[in-house]
Amino acid sequence: MAERFPIYRYETQHPDGGSEARYSFAPMEGVGYAGRGSATSAGDADTPATEARPAGYLEAPAGSHIVNVEPPTLEVPGRGQVDVSAVIGVTDGETSELSDVVRWHPEG
Repeated sequence: MAERFPIYRYETQHPDGGSEARYSFAPMEGVGYAGRGSATSAGDADTPATEARPAGYLEAPAGSHIVNVEPPTLEVPGRGQVDVSAVIGVTDGETSELSDVVRWHPEG
């Protein structure tokens, strides 16, 4: 039997007025991103974010489990870690070899 994992989407607001969509396994805003940043960034602890909303769900083989809430990453038996953002098409990445194993079902 396949496992189902709900995915949530929220937007972060940057000081320059831009926004960025982020995805998570957690139904709360910013879980896991606080304090993460690049060498030129202070992190996201003070970055405003919208309320997380359901974006859809992933269907993965039985025994799959969450490795990271954000960025969303699954461990799939026999396949290793899977970048969920690439599977749902919001980042670059090769997922063709996973299309028969992990399936994205968008909301609505």
